[in-house]
Amino acid sequence: MLHRLYTGPVMPPSLRPALGIQLAPPAVGAACYLAIGGTSDLAAHALLGYALLQALLLLRLAPWIVEQPFAASYWAFSFGATALAGAAVRLSRVEGSAAVATIAPVLFVGANLLVAGVAVGTLYLLARGRLLPPVEQAAPVSR
Repeated sequence: MLHRLYTGPVMPPSLRPALGIQLAPPAVGAACYLAIGGTSDLAAHALLGYALLQALLLLRLAPWIVEQPFAASYWAFSFGATALAGAAVRLSRVEGSAAVATIAPVLFVGANLLVAGVAVGTLYLLARGRLLPPVEQAAPVSR
């Protein structure tokens, strides 16, 4: 996806929310590493740092991404955001670092606000009958 951003034509607005999945690999990697007994070492900090970099890049791209009206595709952000918050909270418990202890509650609140916002938007679209695009009728096949 990053290669396409650099070399391809401008990504259409309907595909832009899919960039939210870029946050998931390092955030889930950090959460998994800490869940299996990883300690506050270079690997944990590298994964968490890379996840924070991805989160900051997505935050910077947010005005461009939200040119797409709200759709179910915005759920792509939820997995990585919640994994990042969970990893930061777990790392703040494993280590006594003031930096991690400071950002963990901020990430936790941010992830909860993001998921709540996407859930409310999804319920709104569902209530209006616009959650899924209309099904196009295929032309009959003649044999």
